[in-house]
Amino acid sequence: MLDLGGFRAVKIGRPSAAADLYYTTMEMSWPAFIAVVSACFVLLNLGFGILYALLPGAIANAAPGSIADGFFFSAETLGTVGYGNMAPATHLGHLIAATEILLGLFFSATMTGLIFARFARPRTSFVFSRVAVIGQRENRAVLMLRVASTRLRPIADVTAQLSWLEKVTLTDGRRYRQLVELPLIRSHNPQLAFAWTLVHEIEDGSPMLEGLRGDGEFRLAVTVSGVDTLLASQALGGQSYGREDVLIDHEFADMIDDSTDLFEFDLTKLHDTHPRGV
Repeated sequence: MLDLGGFRAVKIGRPSAAADLYYTTMEMSWPAFIAVVSACFVLLNLGFGILYALLPGAIANAAPGSIADGFFFSAETLGTVGYGNMAPATHLGHLIAATEILLGLFFSATMTGLIFARFARPRTSFVFSRVAVIGQRENRAVLMLRVASTRLRPIADVTAQLSWLEKVTLTDGRRYRQLVELPLIRSHNPQLAFAWTLVHEIEDGSPMLEGLRGDGEFRLAVTVSGVDTLLASQALGGQSYGREDVLIDHEFADMIDDSTDLFEFDLTKLHDTHPRGV
């Protein structure tokens, strides 16, 4: 199940998780990721622990046939701790321990890389209005929606793109869907510190408006990207709107109060609308 900013879709026949382990581990939630890493750690040490237990005398000071002693010696070896109370006592024991140390280097490096990548991956830095509105601007019909930054520091070099999902029927009766870009009056913002209203001017006979007023499938999609000025990393965000999320003859409520010396920006009003002219 995919959540595309409010629009859910199911991919049938997508590759298995094993086909791209890196992407799968990056897509996991933190609890699931920790559970998988812990399970791998336990299974890996359990396997070597059983191997050590099957080789009596290979590990000094380990009880003969003890899987528990073999497990804990394996964990100490894998983590390159080496407390000293147990140590390889035979050439075969040294060989297995050396193999485990090499495997442990790869395991530790892989886990470290995955943890860093999960912390460093782009996070959504934007919140979108739950609805879009169609109103008037300088006597022209416009489609508007709002996006705000969730960061304390401004997001730099912000760009936005608005599209709608058009269903096209060919002359031979075949049908397909395509995303058609809706030009914005302003698609670039050098710095987003508070909120930004994205505005698309609706032309006469707009197919998008006809689709909205019809009864078929209708979907708007907006994507926003910029640069987080604190983390120096890309900031991404997206939202999808259905027909029920577009309010006609409405406008957004003002989020800024500058009636006093203190400039107030109320993010809780991001979604507030009212009928046009009220």
